[in-house]
Amino acid sequence: MKKICLKSGLSYAAKGFSCIKGIPVDVEDDVAEKLMGTGRFEIADEGLEASEPTDGGSAPADIRSMKKDELIAFAEAHGIDIEGCNNNGERVSRIQDALDVMGFAQADYEEESGGEHEEALD
Repeated sequence: MKKICLKSGLSYAAKGFSCIKGIPVDVEDDVAEKLMGTGRFEIADEGLEASEPTDGGSAPADIRSMKKDELIAFAEAHGIDIEGCNNNGERVSRIQDALDVMGFAQADYEEESGGEHEEALD
């Protein structure tokens, strides 16, 4: 297992894998090699975890500084409905809530499957 972090772009998704810029993820060595080959990732060190929010949210720390268009693109990329949000505060809150639910569902899945799941990546 290797810990990697997305260094360019807001998010990255491939078959069975997705991540957000600034949040380190653990992946199998072969998957890490393929992702590193894209030029968009770097090996994470312990210092990168400080970029995660300290208020208990699961969104990257820089989401609160995104502009309207960036928040809309981020939400669309992650399948999050932000229709009806009137300002960036509401957009950020809706995105953070959705990411919290996704994180909870992923943790529940990993717990049920014993933490083992196959990640396909082309």
